Order: sequence, then structure tokens, then C-alpha cells
Amino acid sequence: MKLKSKMGVLTTMVAISGFALANEPAAVQTPPPSAPPAAAPTAPVAAAPVKVREPVAPITWSDPEIEKISKMLIGSWKSTAPLPEGADPKQAIEVAMFIAPARSPDLTDLMYVESARVDSLQAPYRQAFFQVYKHKNGLRLRTFEPMRQIGGALVGLWANPDIFPPVSRRDLVATIDLELTADGAGYKGKSPHPFPTGRLGAVEMTSEVEIKPDRIVTADKGFDSNGEVIWGAKGDSTFEFARFEPPVQTFKRDGNVFVIEYRRGEDSRVCELGDEISVHYLGFLANGLRFDSSLDRQPPNPLTFNVNGKQVIPGFIQGLLGANVGTVRRVYIPWESAYGEFGNPRTRIPPWADLYFDFEVMRLKDPTVKDASIPVTVGGTDLRALKDQIVPIGPDGQPVQTPKPAEPAPK
Repeated sequence: MKLKSKMGVLTTMVAISGFALANEPAAVQTPPPSAPPAAAPTAPVAAAPVKVREPVAPITWSDPEIEKISKMLIGSWKSTAPLPEGADPKQAIEVAMFIAPARSPDLTDLMYVESARVDSLQAPYRQAFFQVYKHKNGLRLRTFEPMRQIGGALVGLWANPDIFPPVSRRDLVATIDLELTADGAGYKGKSPHPFPTGRLGAVEMTSEVEIKPDRIVTADKGFDSNGEVIWGAKGDSTFEFARFEPPVQTFKRDGNVFVIEYRRGEDSRVCELGDEISVHYLGFLANGLRFDSSLDRQPPNPLTFNVNGKQVIPGFIQGLLGANVGTVRRVYIPWESAYGEFGNPRTRIPPWADLYFDFEVMRLKDPTVKDASIPVTVGGTDLRALKDQIVPIGPDGQPVQTPKPAEPAPK
């Protein structure tokens, strides 16, 4: 019913009621009651909903053989020899590859794959996903690439899958399949045909893999429009990975803050409560949105604050305590130690948002200690007493000749 119709009906009802009341006999006047009637009981006000973090369910596998293959893949791996970074064989680097189970609301048997230079584990150059699935009478290994945005939240997932967000099918793009066959204690896989690609100028690619309990051997190849290999394994060459222990420390802090420490500086002084610290940082939401970064400023400017719990969220402090100059960390901060039920609209952080930060400590200072980098005395002499004897030096390294004041003209 439209608003005008409703108003018309309401006006009619009021008019009818008024007419009826006008024709009724006048009510008998009664004296007011000696005491006001008791107020009607009010309904209890419902309490504001409280968000409760549900416990994380264990990751399970849909099939015993799929579980067997997946657990052969899961772990930390390093190339046994430097791998070509691109088409130029001189650009060879040591590569680390991390594989871990991942959660998904609509995909089973999913694994997260992260590849990085061994000397820059905090900055992976590739993120992907593996899924082993049944195909007709056999098994296949499928590779997915993540959509661009979500990848920012997933760096370091291999270190603790329980604190990272689940990945939906809509966040992924399937890239290549490999048909798997049993081979002794392991499995071999090969792409059934070339798959389209645009990486490094190639138009299609093939892939092969050998999966063993103690090694993974790959042979990816990219072909140009003439069918020539322009990147990857040339001829019969392969790339081999062996299990290794990465030089990364992980630990949990108060408020369920989780820290992945990729690199540590050489300074003996570490961050404590009350210190003044300067850090470069990147902040990500669980959907991968980079909501803030000190590197996005012009010019890039690290954040400087006192570690006292008054200027930043609690998780920020927990993620930096114990770090020294040069430390590089990725820190997971749950909403309980971040902005909680309110979020931070100014920086596009919604309510109940878990946060992921990358930190690099640039400077650390005890504010109670005065900066003595410029000496006050030299050889026991206070330089301030010699200010009239100090000759300024110009840009050419020569003393600056100051003109003498003109003598007054004789009277």
C-alpha cells in the first residue's frame, strides 16, 4: 500500500472515530485517583551481542591416498642447486619452497605453496595452491594461482595454518593439471597436454613432477609461439628440492599474537616497554586488502612511537617487543588485540578484524638516555667556550673568510 493510501485510510478512520465520539453521551466525570497507577513492567533490554571466537577445526583429508600424497608434499624445501630466475641462465638463485595444508569452505584437500629466495624469505615471489583430486580412474595434482589481493594476507601461512584465513574457490584461478601415477615409494606427475600461460613471454607451458618422501623434482617449461623453450628446464634438466630447516623463528605472545621472525639485526639492544621505536610496516586484512603502509607515504616515512601502550594497539607492541634494529617480522594480531568490535573506519578496518603486519625495525632508542652522538667536550675543553675561535668550513673544504666589520670613519 502506498504512503498516500495509508494516510488516507488513517485520516478516514480518525474522522469516523471522532464522529462516533461526538454522538456518544458525555462520560461521567470521576475524581482523580488518590495514587497514581503502578507503571507497567518494562521489557528487559537485550545485551549487545558478544562475538566469540570459535575453535579451529582440524584439517582433514577426503581420501587415504590423497592424504598420503599431500603429506609427502607438505614441509619446507630448498633447491639443491641455484635455479634460473628467468630466461637468463646467469640469474640463478637459491630457492625455498614451503607447502602447508590450507582451509577452504568449498575446496577439499587444498595446500598452500610459497616460493621465495633463500635470502628473502619474507618476500615470496610466488604464491600458489595445490589440490590432489580424483579424476576418472586416477589422481591429478592441480595448481591454482591466487587472485592478486588475497595473497597479501597469506604470506607465512606455512608457519601456522591455524591463524590464517580460509581460501575460497572464487579467490583462485586454476592453471595446470598433472596426472599422477604411483612410482615406488612416491609418485610421478605429468601434464597431459600444454596449458596456456603468459609468464615471461611464453604462450604455453608443460610441467612434470616427481614426489618422494625426501625430495621433490620438477621440470616446468615455458614455450614461445615457435615451440622453443624460453624458460624453465632445458632439455632433460630438472630442478630438485630437498627438505631443510628454514632460518625462521616463530613464537606466540600475550593476546594470542603470533610472530614469524625472518631476520634479526646485530644490535645487542632489544625493544622494551618505554623505548622509542621507528618501524616500516605494511598492514593487511584477512581478505588481503593492504589498508595501511609506511612505504606508501611520500616520501616513505617509518612510524615512530613510544612503546607504552598509549599510542598503538596492544598487538602492535606485542609484535615488536624483543626486536632489535634490522629485525624483520610478520605478525598476526587477532581482533581481541587490535580494534575489536569497533574497527577503525579511518583506515578501512572493519569490526572484528584480524590483522597481518610486516615490520622492519629501523631505529630503537631509550628516551631516558640523552643523545650523546655530538660530543660536548674535546680534550676536556667545552666546545661552546671556543665558538668565537672556530673557523667555519665551506662546501669546498676551505675556511670561509668572514669579512671584518668596517672601521668607523674618522670624525
